Amino acid sequence: IALDLGGSNFRILRVKVSHEKKQTVQMENPINAYKLMTIFFTIVFLQAVLLTWTKRFKASGVEGMDVVKLLNKAIKKRGDYDADIMAVVNDTVGTMMTCGFDDQRCEVGIIIGTGTNACYMEELRHLDLVEGDEGRMCINTEWGAFGDDGTLEDIRTEFDREIDRGSLNPGKQLYARRLHKTVRRLVPESDVRFLLSESGSGKGAAMVTAWASRLADQTRQIAETLAEFRLTKEQLLEVKKRMRNEIQNGLSKNTQSTATVRMLPTYVRSTPDGTENGDFLALDLGGTNFRVLLVKIRSGKRRTVEMHNKIYAIPIEVMQGTGEELFDHIVYCISDFLDYMGMKNARLPLGFTFSFPCRQTSLDAGILVNWTKGFKATDCEGEDVVGLLREAIKRREEFDLDVVAIVNDTVGTMMTCAYEEPTCEVGLIAGTGSNACYMEETRNIETVDGVDGRMCVNMEWGAFGDNGCLDDIRTQYDNAVDDLSLNAGKQKYEKMCSGMYLGEIVRNILIDLTKRGFLFRGQITETLKTRSIFETKFLSQIESDRLALLQVRSILQHLGLDSTCDDSIIVKEVCGAVSRRAAQICGAGMAAIVDKIRENRGLDHLDITVGVDGTLYKLHPHFSRIMHHTVKELAPNCNVNFLLSEDGSGKGAALITAVGCRLRQQEQKS
Repeated sequence: IALDLGGSNFRILRVKVSHEKKQTVQMENPINAYKLMTIFFTIVFLQAVLLTWTKRFKASGVEGMDVVKLLNKAIKKRGDYDADIMAVVNDTVGTMMTCGFDDQRCEVGIIIGTGTNACYMEELRHLDLVEGDEGRMCINTEWGAFGDDGTLEDIRTEFDREIDRGSLNPGKQLYARRLHKTVRRLVPESDVRFLLSESGSGKGAAMVTAWASRLADQTRQIAETLAEFRLTKEQLLEVKKRMRNEIQNGLSKNTQSTATVRMLPTYVRSTPDGTENGDFLALDLGGTNFRVLLVKIRSGKRRTVEMHNKIYAIPIEVMQGTGEELFDHIVYCISDFLDYMGMKNARLPLGFTFSFPCRQTSLDAGILVNWTKGFKATDCEGEDVVGLLREAIKRREEFDLDVVAIVNDTVGTMMTCAYEEPTCEVGLIAGTGSNACYMEETRNIETVDGVDGRMCVNMEWGAFGDNGCLDDIRTQYDNAVDDLSLNAGKQKYEKMCSGMYLGEIVRNILIDLTKRGFLFRGQITETLKTRSIFETKFLSQIESDRLALLQVRSILQHLGLDSTCDDSIIVKEVCGAVSRRAAQICGAGMAAIVDKIRENRGLDHLDITVGVDGTLYKLHPHFSRIMHHTVKELAPNCNVNFLLSEDGSGKGAALITAVGCRLRQQEQKS
């Protein structure tokens, strides 16, 4: 429905716009305003404050008022129909939009009649009064006031005579020809076409309303899609409750074998006390790169930790080959490092950071439960990985090492931070994968002997939800990512909150929105079809507050996605929804841990530090803040400090080895 108020006559039109094979516009004029069908839209497009009346209008109480509110008030006063006003359109803008429907190159509108005015599409970056710097916006120039400051006085008489001569021509062709000729003479470098508008005010208003309606419907559908990722406090409290239940199942002897959160004992019974001393070798295997480190720990008044390391690649054929090939490659890397450091003859204590689910039977024995992160080496699952390492060292026959401890990277992170901050009793990895550990009361760990003291438990919380307990908050996009992963049906929690999968979730959402015509002009490129093309680092970059939309477009173009400004806005919104949910459910899991520790110790209030590592936590612009807020909201009786770990995997493995050596020496003396 279009209303046209611009002079002494007022029109009401019903406009039917069709974008079938042939674009058509049907207008009925006039129609009975009192028989209008009820119209409901999802948004009010804008508000419009009348600056000043023109064309002999002088109605009081309107200037300076929002005409949309005045019209809504009058409609409600009648009470016999309802309508939501989508847009307020100037007749000049309506003229441009009307002609733009027939000629997409039309980006300027001009009125030459009772009054005169012009509008055009201006670059948004030039408009200081409007937020944003991307794309264009139509500007109503209101150029009729041009010259009110006296700048046209030197030509005013000639201008008047020209207008007078034009007005004497009944057909007005003379004026039109001279207008066209003058414009072309003044801007010869531009090919300017003049297209006569048919019913610009009414039809144009309908065009803007149709566009606003389409945009509103699109916005609504996108919002509905992303609403599944926006979790309420009640939902997050439920995630916390379910995590707590799974923690208990993992600690209990009768349910541990079937628990999704395995709560694996690490046999790390103490954090560093500052007396650790010596040279230690550390291995760090947790992804496509493998590190060998020499860590020199010095105690005394001035404690120091000095580290040297080399990074080695693990080829995909080794990751997914045989177990013997994998461990032979690891030992080859150790040999190369010892040559590099000139320490081939030293028998060093070694800590092995092995960032995969292991069931430890002692500090130096760990049975691999299952591979994750793309590893598929055969003959390893169900085997003691320390034994596999020792056998590979024997096969090489070049050196000997004292393998003291097998260490999960999460535990290494906790130990590294505990060396600096004694209140650190929780470790968290929020990076390629996701996991947590904490110091549990030994009496609560039914799968180990003894009731005294505490022991660090490697939760392996990435598998939380594998029993279906998170299905009510999982989406079709989570399921699509899971279905095409190497370990379908496993690590469901990790696939919702870790860096390895967030980009894939985003990519699946973008494909769906593109299919529905909301993105990339409806064109699904081969790039967008490519799995893992949307890396989490791009997600972090796109969400950066420092990036303008132009830079977001640049990132998308780097991925082969030819995006518009609107595309960039939608992509940024998708990334935000996915990463926010990841941070929130990670925070819900952490809230379950700290509340359990508080209850374990019978405290009304707990002060505790969490050691954190991982690229998602470190590099994403909002992840850490959202996670901290969630923990505070869901565990209000806990004051949780988060301490960023510096090289937790390597330094932590050495510290655990050092603590293990210290405790072993104490046992031998006793």
